[in-house]
Amino acid sequence: MAKTFNKNGKWIDKPGKIVIHECKCGSKFIKTRRNQKMCLPCIAGSKLLVRA
Repeated sequence: MAKTFNKNGKWIDKPGKIVIHECKCGSKFIKTRRNQKMCLPCIAGSKLLVRA
């Protein structure tokens, strides 16, 4: 079970901060993989170009 913390008079479940990155294409993404530098659609598009 997650611990709850009190911040500014409100209870929060996750005290960690989520960092939102911006891709070269202009869309924003949350980093989900190690060494990720692009959003998932750009990663999928680059893999399709490499295989073709």
